[in-house]
Amino acid sequence: MSTSHEQRSRPLARTALLRDPVLRGLILFTVAFSVWYAIPGAGESVKLAVFWPLQVVLDVTFAVLSARMSAQPGVSAAHKRFWRLIAVAALFFTTGDTIMGVETFRNPVAGMVQGSALQSGLVTLGSIVCLLAMVLHPTNTAGRERLRFTLDAATVVAATAVFVWYLSPSVDIRQGGGALLLALASAGASLAGSFGLVKLMLGRNMPFTPIAGWSAGLASVLVGLSTGLSAAMLEVTRPDLVMLARLLPCALLAAVPRINEANLRADPDILARRPVRPFSLLPYIGVAAAYLLLIVSLTHGALDVRVWGVVIGVLLVTGIVVTRQLIAFTDNARLLGEVDRSMRALAEQEERFRGLVQHSSDITVIAGPDHIVSYASPAVERTFGVPPESVIGRRMDELTTAEGREEWRSRLADLMAHPGASITLRLQVPHLDGRPRWLTAVATNLTHVPSIGGVVYNAHDITEVIAFQDRLRHEATHDALTGLANRALFAERIAAAGGTAAVLIIDLDGFKAVNDTFGHHAGDALLRTVADRLRSCVRPADTVARLGGDEFAVLLPETSLSYAEALTERFHERLADPVEIDGVLVPIRASIGSAWGALARADDLLRDADAAMYKVKHGERRSAV
Repeated sequence: MSTSHEQRSRPLARTALLRDPVLRGLILFTVAFSVWYAIPGAGESVKLAVFWPLQVVLDVTFAVLSARMSAQPGVSAAHKRFWRLIAVAALFFTTGDTIMGVETFRNPVAGMVQGSALQSGLVTLGSIVCLLAMVLHPTNTAGRERLRFTLDAATVVAATAVFVWYLSPSVDIRQGGGALLLALASAGASLAGSFGLVKLMLGRNMPFTPIAGWSAGLASVLVGLSTGLSAAMLEVTRPDLVMLARLLPCALLAAVPRINEANLRADPDILARRPVRPFSLLPYIGVAAAYLLLIVSLTHGALDVRVWGVVIGVLLVTGIVVTRQLIAFTDNARLLGEVDRSMRALAEQEERFRGLVQHSSDITVIAGPDHIVSYASPAVERTFGVPPESVIGRRMDELTTAEGREEWRSRLADLMAHPGASITLRLQVPHLDGRPRWLTAVATNLTHVPSIGGVVYNAHDITEVIAFQDRLRHEATHDALTGLANRALFAERIAAAGGTAAVLIIDLDGFKAVNDTFGHHAGDALLRTVADRLRSCVRPADTVARLGGDEFAVLLPETSLSYAEALTERFHERLADPVEIDGVLVPIRASIGSAWGALARADDLLRDADAAMYKVKHGERRSAV
């Protein structure tokens, strides 16, 4: 997902929280009992009587909303297991607080805020289930990443432990071993929960949205602080504030699953789209805060147990951070070695590629979506006669001749609509010397590849191949001596023509005597002269062919009988001039027969023209039609 989409989803998530009716009701409920507990005066016994029932209401809300979260559609199996375990933990909290509510109703004394041994045991079981849910939840990290992630989480938790220890007055050993153990137990439970939350928030598979995660972390810290401070706060004249301090984090904790559900309804992809950051600032913030607390404690307090605890905690945090950095240095050195090896390999590949491109006879051209050339290989100079730099910045259609431009445009339009597709083109391109070149090119649409962002043309010069093919085709269809069409091409032209046409058959008289008298080279010269004279008399659409020996034929498509007769006379006139062979003027005599009619009877026309020619040869007439 793009950053713009993430930015749009954040206000949607906040709006969903504000509009959620359950969260609104929970907020109003929390505000109501907070105002009531904050007002000093009478009614302390009533406040104590409803304290545990309020806890039970919040516990039940937490259990129901967690169970509801575990049944949400589209949530992964690991996330559902996490929320089911949280719902089970909430049931332990509910049971313990219900027991205390009954005991307080029977014997309402201020000490009941602390909870009995049974209630503490059930709450401890619930805390263990919560911790189990967080420990068992997969973080999708492995190897060195998991180690770095664990050390980061330990840094945050150790820094939190320093604050919990310092801010809790009950850690004073003079308060007695029981109070000290209670403070240590509550602080330990809070830190265990904090560790689990930090573990999940720094991992790659967080089971709650960022807002829900931060809310859960804050609630966990507040629960630990309120539990640890309760024993000391009960000695003041406002035990109702102690109750309020215990209720507020529980209300925040109850809202966590509903916050998560509302965020997922507003943006179902919010968890999958959560960016994976290469590092987190949270551990470094924790270290800075721990050192700041150390400075404050040394400046404003005596060197007692609390300050010593801060000193030990700061040393622990420092040791974790140093270990984390040593691991990072080791990983960085390994990565730098891998990068160095990769760069050397890349340089070798680049040099190899450059050598291949520099000396390749094939052309490589890259043009953007606007068909402007952005890269041209050195082979361009051999094909176009200009340096590749002069091609860059020009449009691709400017590099082709007019004959191949239309085909290129029509086929390229279809190619641009299909990223990754390829087409094969045959293009004619101009050369600086004025002689065009023929190329066969494979065009591949790589506009979707960020490093290319255009169409790649790989072309090969096939000018000589086409010339060779044309030469073979010409030799197969033309007489080698005279350059006229041969019998096969003549038959093909008759078959392809339509309408009314005339066919002339021309046979040279006395040709054998020329060969016998002057030699075959003289006969060949005579045949070439006759071919040139016949070719000079016809139209561009007419076909003059040598059928073999001294026999010629002329096809006159779409013509009239009068034109055929006029052309026959013109042939006689042109052939009447003698040919000089070895200094001797040799006369040319020819018998010409012709036939005219519809080409639907082409065979008949050939037969009739041949018959007419034989009549002429036997002296019946000068020419016959």
